[in-house]
Amino acid sequence: MASDHGRRLGLVEQGSGTIPLVLLHGWPQTSHAWRHVAPLVAPDCRTLAYDLPGIGSSELAIDRFDKWSISGDLNASLGQRGIQRPLVIGHGMGAQVAYAYLRRYPTQVRGVMVLDTPIAGIGGGEDLVTSPAFWHIGFHQAMSGDTGLAELMVAGRERCYFRSHLDRFAAHPDAISDADVARYAQGYEGRLRLAAGFGLYRAMPLDIARNERRAGTVDPPIQLAFAEYGHATVLPEVAAGLAEAGARYVATSIIADSGHWVAEEQPALVAAAINRFIAST
Repeated sequence: MASDHGRRLGLVEQGSGTIPLVLLHGWPQTSHAWRHVAPLVAPDCRTLAYDLPGIGSSELAIDRFDKWSISGDLNASLGQRGIQRPLVIGHGMGAQVAYAYLRRYPTQVRGVMVLDTPIAGIGGGEDLVTSPAFWHIGFHQAMSGDTGLAELMVAGRERCYFRSHLDRFAAHPDAISDADVARYAQGYEGRLRLAAGFGLYRAMPLDIARNERRAGTVDPPIQLAFAEYGHATVLPEVAAGLAEAGARYVATSIIADSGHWVAEEQPALVAAAINRFIAST
């Protein structure tokens, strides 16, 4: 489904300011995850909340879910809109794309903010693939013949599975309503869209290998804003891993009283962190 200009990514734009903010969601979410944050950022911003390939309002996608490839789709979309040097903010799988974008286009990005997500292959996230709490990673990667096991098990039960996953990593589950979960489930409706979400996990070995190889100095600043009740315990290791990989400017902060879903559990704190990052860059 790709063209010479990259796969078409679904997009929700707000504001008409001069500072472009790219917002990239994680799994099992869509651009809807940013609904509370976007209105709270500085008035001189233009927010571009994207759906990842094959998800939400993006065109269907059957392959190339490695984050390097997705960063190319993102760059093409921004180029078509004449957007230069955005601040790229990512959560979950969106954070992996944000880091890939920084590595692939270091002179075309103003800075990157990573929300509560260790970067694959960089350090601080090793326990994610071995801890029982993160059993879903292996499940999402597993195949049954030519078909993903997760698709076979989850199809038709998206709302129940997504609700369970969101609640498991939330400090405030009520911040994500059942109507929000239904909206997310709609964004993954159908075999191909569901497979696109799990494809983000199946591409992780490629992401890890590429990130381990792509050491070297990068100048744009990286802000790590991790959740107090999420991945805050590994924040120092993630920061050290990024510095070791060549990131010259890495800053850290904690999103207080939040589980993993920071944009929904503490949108005002996330927007404030974004605004501080804008001021610093």
